Amino acid sequence: MKILKPFKFNILAPIIIVFFSILLFGCEKENTIQTTKPLLNNSDINKDSTFKLFLSDIQEISATVSNANSEKLLTQDEFELIYNKAVNENDVNSKNEISKIMGFSDYSLFWKTRDRILNNIVLLNKKYNFKKLSTTEMESLISNGLANKNSSNINSNGKTTFFMNPGCYETFKNCEDQATATYAMEQVGCVGFGALGWTVIGGALFVACEAAANYHLYVNDRTCRTNFRYCR
Repeated sequence: MKILKPFKFNILAPIIIVFFSILLFGCEKENTIQTTKPLLNNSDINKDSTFKLFLSDIQEISATVSNANSEKLLTQDEFELIYNKAVNENDVNSKNEISKIMGFSDYSLFWKTRDRILNNIVLLNKKYNFKKLSTTEMESLISNGLANKNSSNINSNGKTTFFMNPGCYETFKNCEDQATATYAMEQVGCVGFGALGWTVIGGALFVACEAAANYHLYVNDRTCRTNFRYCR
């Protein structure tokens, strides 16, 4: 079977990439003198309860999406049409449909988790000033945070039993971890649109960005699961 390839972080539409770079991480020049002192101490933020909750919520949504059963894979246009109606019009039926697409049986759980994620990103932005971080530094911060959290979970749960090829499981976990990290990165970037203020333009860009982020997770997690299912 042909191995499916997940979306990568750098495939967002050009307009989102431009605003993401300007609003969240700032403009970086290639000839900027690099210092050896990191802008953010990873050990400090990894102990932060808000950061831990942010990662837990991101992982919860990612794991639920990965285990979701759906009759067909929606196109991005189909997904975003439903998502935009759910957010812009606060349409209950659309919210329920998105929740089911993402694997949640009760739409309120998905949307409450989503709201908590966005609120915690705002708090973390204020506390750690993420806009000072480069894209690479932000990616490293989130990936290290997820790795640290996963390590803690493994240590607390004890020995893991593999019912399939351990190599297949390792590939699946790496794929899912990348999908989760990408989702976290894109969500942080979407909240950066708040710098425009909640104008018509700022709000529209935020919703478009968030819809794309959720669609990427929707596709990436299913790709990871499909490849794992056929791995031998």
